[in-house]
Formats: sequence, structure tokens, C-alpha cells
Amino acid sequence: MSRDRTRQWLIDALSHVRETHSVALLAYVVMPEHVHVLLLPKDRDYDMARILKSLKQPVARKALYRLRKDGSPFLGKLEGALSGGKRRHHFWQPGGGYDRNVTEPGTLYAMVEYIHANPVRRGLVGKPTDWRWSSAGWYAGMRDVPIVMDQVLV
Repeated sequence: MSRDRTRQWLIDALSHVRETHSVALLAYVVMPEHVHVLLLPKDRDYDMARILKSLKQPVARKALYRLRKDGSPFLGKLEGALSGGKRRHHFWQPGGGYDRNVTEPGTLYAMVEYIHANPVRRGLVGKPTDWRWSSAGWYAGMRDVPIVMDQVLV
């Protein structure tokens, strides 16, 4: 996700997922090639696979459409095989990602800090609040942020 346009598509998808799947958005960071998102389902009965699909699918569709429209050579790097010899473009890595249930407040806060530190560890910025595509700025009191977090941890 090296372009701000694509990052904004993810922010838009996060907003949509929050509204349609009754989840609280606790933290996120959009890195050049991966994303960390911390969500809290508000309902006891939730389907994480469905939530993730609602988050990933619109971003992939927009990105692949743009790459095809622009005739981008990057599209070839996203090509993968399907059964029967067919080819398909994968915007996201196969698999559901890494998810886990967190029950301890200390673990939750450590996860938020880990998420926010990603751009610093990668050398993209000097401090977490310098990376616009993260919830770190919101937690630091900045209000000009791509998406506002739910007030669960504050």
C-alpha cells in the first residue's frame, strides 16, 4: 500500500466495517505492504471472516481496477494460480491474517503500542505520531486524523 489513495480506500473500508458490523476501531496502522487493525466486536455473535472480507474486498477491487486501468506492470506481481490452470490477481496475501482474542488490558495496550511503533521500527518516521496512516496521532490528541478511534481505551 504505497500510495495515499490506496491507504484512503482502506480508511474508508474501516469506516464502513465499523458501521455495518458493529465493531469498535481501537487502533490501526497502514504500512507500505501490510496493515495492522485492532477491532472490538460489540456483539457477542460476530463472524470475523465476514468482517475481514468486508474490510479487504472493497480495497482489493478498487486497487485491482486502478492497476488494470493504468496498465500497471505491478499487476503481474499480484498474479497467482487457481485450480484448473486459471490465473487470478491477489491484492491481499492468501489466508485470514493473524487474529486473536485479547482479554487482559495490559496485553491490549501493548498491542496498540506495537501497532503504532511499526513505522518507527521500519525507519519510515522518527516517532509514531509522524506517520499519518496510523491511530497514533489520535491517541496523542491530534484531531486532524484520517479516522477517529472509538472511545473504548481512552
